[in-house]
Amino acid sequence: MFVIKKSFMYLAVCFFSFSLFALEVPQWIGPVRDDAGVISAQAKKDLETYLTNVNNQTGVQVAVLTIPSLDGDSLEDFSIRTATEWKLGHAGKDNGALLVVAVDDRALRIETGYGLEHLLTDAKCGLIIRNIITPYFRDGDYETGIVEGITNMVGIATENAALISSDLEASEDDGSGWVALIIMSAFFVFYISTIIFAVARGRRGGYVHIPYGTGYSRSRSSYSGRSSFGGGGFSGGGGRFGGGGASGSW
Repeated sequence: MFVIKKSFMYLAVCFFSFSLFALEVPQWIGPVRDDAGVISAQAKKDLETYLTNVNNQTGVQVAVLTIPSLDGDSLEDFSIRTATEWKLGHAGKDNGALLVVAVDDRALRIETGYGLEHLLTDAKCGLIIRNIITPYFRDGDYETGIVEGITNMVGIATENAALISSDLEASEDDGSGWVALIIMSAFFVFYISTIIFAVARGRRGGYVHIPYGTGYSRSRSSYSGRSSFGGGGFSGGGGRFGGGGASGSW
């Protein structure tokens, strides 16, 4: 009986502590909620229109929330509670993502729904935070940092390369660069070996054949992500988040 009472008291203390420090999730009012007041009225309007258009055209739902402070709450806990309660993404797809910025705490997080975790991976979210958003935040330009961060989130989530920053592409560290380097090195060794072998044959009275490579060009096409047309709901269908994403500070 003593053990049961002790366990109950422990759970009660944990629950009380969680309730004491858990920041209340703000009510959903739209894809852009700027409680910290770091986005101008015009930029907020443009961003809301843009994110609504992205939802209407692709089904992907991305939102941003800025707050003054976490008031002692955990950024990760607050972020996933907000994304879950806002139910970002469509039912059965869970293709939603949320950018949370706590200005006074100098902390931010990208929360990714289950349906986008294969695109907006933890590594890519980390790159967006480090290479795109925080450089602007360090200069006090929260508005541009948020807009650029959201644009890259949308680009990756919708697989629209035209919206992805070249800085992000150049610095992405997912192992593909090493694979390409190994393949190129192997081809180079094969190429040189072929030439040496051909020259050796030529010296014995044969002929010299030097192989040549072929090139290719990668074309990019994009939908009109910034075009304007209305209609369509935004929140209410998805809401399944499992902690995917990344956090950062500046």
